[in-house]
Amino acid sequence: MQYFSTRYFSLCAFLVWLAAAPLRAQTLDPSFQPTVLKTPLQAGLQLSVNTLAVQPDGKVLVAGGIDFVNGALTGKLQRLNTDGTTDATFNPGGTGANGFIAAMLLQPDGKILVAGGFTTFNNLPRALLVRLNANGSLDPSFTFAPTPTDYRQLTALALQPDGKILVGSGLTFTTQSSGGVVRLNSDGSADPTFNVGTGITAGLARTLLVQADGKILVGGTFAMFNGQAVGNLVRLNATGTVDASFNINSSTTPGANSGGVVRALAQQPDGKLLVGGGFTTFDGQPAVNLTRLLLNGTADPAFQPNTNATAGSGSIASIEVEANGGLLIGGTFTQYNGVARSRVARLDALGSLDPNFALGTGPNVAINDVALTPAGRVLVGGGFTQYDGQPYGGVARLNATGQVDPGFMALIEVRGTVNQAVPLANGQLLVAGNFTQFNGQTLAGSTSSIRRVNPDGTIDASFAPPTPTGTIQAVQPNGSFYVLGAGPSGSTVTRLLASGALDNAFMAQAFGGVTGSANSTYFLNGAVGLANGQLLVFGLFGRYGTLTGLSGLVRLNADGTPDNSFVPNGLPSNGRVGTVAVQPGGKLIVVSNDIMTGATTVVRLNANGTADNTFSVGTAAGAGGSYFVLVQPDGRLLVSGGFSSFNGQAAPYGLTRLTVDGAPDPAFSSLAGSYSLRQVQPDGRILVFSSTSPATNASNQLLRLNTDGSVDNAFVPIAIPTSIFTGDDVVLGVVLQPTDGKIVLYGSFRYVGGQPRIGLARLTNVELATRAAMAIRPLGLYPNPAQGGVTIELPAAATARPATLLDLNGRLVRRWTVPARQATARLALDAVPAGVYLLQVHGDDGFYQQKVVVAP
Repeated sequence: MQYFSTRYFSLCAFLVWLAAAPLRAQTLDPSFQPTVLKTPLQAGLQLSVNTLAVQPDGKVLVAGGIDFVNGALTGKLQRLNTDGTTDATFNPGGTGANGFIAAMLLQPDGKILVAGGFTTFNNLPRALLVRLNANGSLDPSFTFAPTPTDYRQLTALALQPDGKILVGSGLTFTTQSSGGVVRLNSDGSADPTFNVGTGITAGLARTLLVQADGKILVGGTFAMFNGQAVGNLVRLNATGTVDASFNINSSTTPGANSGGVVRALAQQPDGKLLVGGGFTTFDGQPAVNLTRLLLNGTADPAFQPNTNATAGSGSIASIEVEANGGLLIGGTFTQYNGVARSRVARLDALGSLDPNFALGTGPNVAINDVALTPAGRVLVGGGFTQYDGQPYGGVARLNATGQVDPGFMALIEVRGTVNQAVPLANGQLLVAGNFTQFNGQTLAGSTSSIRRVNPDGTIDASFAPPTPTGTIQAVQPNGSFYVLGAGPSGSTVTRLLASGALDNAFMAQAFGGVTGSANSTYFLNGAVGLANGQLLVFGLFGRYGTLTGLSGLVRLNADGTPDNSFVPNGLPSNGRVGTVAVQPGGKLIVVSNDIMTGATTVVRLNANGTADNTFSVGTAAGAGGSYFVLVQPDGRLLVSGGFSSFNGQAAPYGLTRLTVDGAPDPAFSSLAGSYSLRQVQPDGRILVFSSTSPATNASNQLLRLNTDGSVDNAFVPIAIPTSIFTGDDVVLGVVLQPTDGKIVLYGSFRYVGGQPRIGLARLTNVELATRAAMAIRPLGLYPNPAQGGVTIELPAAATARPATLLDLNGRLVRRWTVPARQATARLALDAVPAGVYLLQVHGDDGFYQQKVVVAP
């Protein structure tokens, strides 16, 4: 299966999260070991500790894009005892949040506000912001409920003395307020007395501060607020209007006073305001990442700012004011005023560096938050895996001199992801993604190395992770496969042996852009292996080696040289080929998008690349865009996309089926909803993701359609809450094992059917399993090995039956029809390359199968 999207985020329409709904018709396969994948913490909201909160009793709340705390799977947040062990009395229950947590606040009554980019919390539809009781359970009295159109992320929280809650983001709340800053009543409802007008029209509110006098500072990345020019920092009155008395130099051009971003705000006991972030000047004066303002907004001349420009490559993410007036700063910086400081430093009240604090190597990755314990110790959280050269995961406590305190030990980890899973004929899987631990085993190689998984779900230690990384394509009958995206000497296609070693018999040549096009870039979308050993490579390119004038499609010989006899026509000269699918008989369905006009072309090519004029899809009216195409075993085409009609026929749900020659298929007449195609089962039923949008977060589902397009009620749907970002508890793909039809799910998820499954899971498929069990009975055939043809024997049936020949990767090689009431039939094998294949005959009571060897 190949597919293509015109935009990176258009893929989000196909991304899904698995809720904990019980499965009956399809259940977790007990013969497949539960998968636990881990990857090191990193910078970024989804792979690090983002926020810390310290309770009066010294216990520490840790939250972010985290998944494991002290070895246990957790739901993006956990509470630690004063020694770093997990607090067993804190029990959010369920699965916690999906996505990530970006901000957290403690209320005076002990309740906990949690905000970020999530759509569910503890298996319930709770989006973006929740309040927890002191024991971690959801507070049902908090009623914040944005609509799905608001789903992006919340980035900042602040609490007013009257209990009202300020929320910062980069979105417009259609149901709450507007402009990226919202004030809520203590129960989560919108406060109508707070009105920011148009607020932030472009950008993001990253930090909020309620001053002692009740006025509100908003920092982030924005040039305008309610129509007024502001440089990433603005002060609001209690009603939400812009405070005109906050007098940052009005001659400053929008955004120039902070060069990049304001990430941190704090107020000292004397009322002066600290501003941190990523900038080199502030209000026209040199100030690298940190400055102090008087209450009227002018720079404080008594403050000695960091002016060393080499530190401008980093930023300050957090500022804490100590009881003695000193300042603690954390972020990505590596220097302060020319003195080495690795991401954390202590300053005096006037901005001078403390020469005796944090002299070690510090964390190896950014610090996102700094907090103080009641005893005055410093806590730091971020995406680091080492601190002062020692292994520390995401959170550490520092002593008075800024060294790691060994009395606080906590291990924070994040889950790994599987971006691609390719089933092999022997039940194994080739997988690629982002992980370094597989079921507790630390793996050699990079996080993106290709791995092989045994049929029982264990890692195959005999497979050497290949050096080239990229997408797995075109697995061959002998187990070799291609990788797109990396390779020796800058080539973008490599072939690997079944062992994972580089196949030096294949020497790819260089790709190049479209000659004469305004867009000189090039990239590859996929590759399809042909039965004769050749390879079709497609994407956006105009040159391969010395072969020019290509329109995003080339055929390679088995040694990597271009096949000059293949000259595709009928494709746009500026074409970006997103789909190539092979019909029975070898003809090619090619979907191409013109990068200049946006027009989409669907054509069929003969084996030599010439256009097949017997195939026509007419005009596909509607929104257009790229199409997703699946070829059924019988050659008919399933097509989905942004159209409302196809070939002159109404297709209101953007999904249709065409006959072998491109005409609308009248048998596909019972479709009654919008779906995204995923896979066609051997019995012709279709696995899809729904894309309906009811007023619930669990708006999408994994479903199965019958061959006429109606919903198959024997397949219990798997609920799919709306996901916000790529990588947030989503299923990236669905594949079928070729021999038994079991469903393999892969992506970035944590639970399937209420059970922990990280990134990879296999489901049984009751209906297909029943058929496969019947087909295990040997299909009589002779001779075997065969040359030219084979005779099959099976019980006679009343109806004609299809027979299919598959290679060991499950790809269709040839199709026949066994006549009705005929117990034997001769099937021609002429032009089928030598190798091992799977011959299947489908009957009314299931299907029969047997391996057949085609001799040279």
